[in-house]
Amino acid sequence: MPEHLYATENADFEQLRSLGFSEIESRRLVYMRDHIIEQIEYREMLEERHRLGFIRWLIEHNRLER
Repeated sequence: MPEHLYATENADFEQLRSLGFSEIESRRLVYMRDHIIEQIEYREMLEERHRLGFIRWLIEHNRLER
């Protein structure tokens, strides 16, 4: 992970620094938090897509009425 990708201009970074985390540790924690949230949202979208696809299949095969 290139170091320049991490955000250092936010309150979370400053709070981590004030708690004793190094600059690199703070950057990595902020980066991880931001990307974990994105991954969770993406997984939820995929799950919803799969559910809707299954419902569509049920309707198309007369297994579920509209």
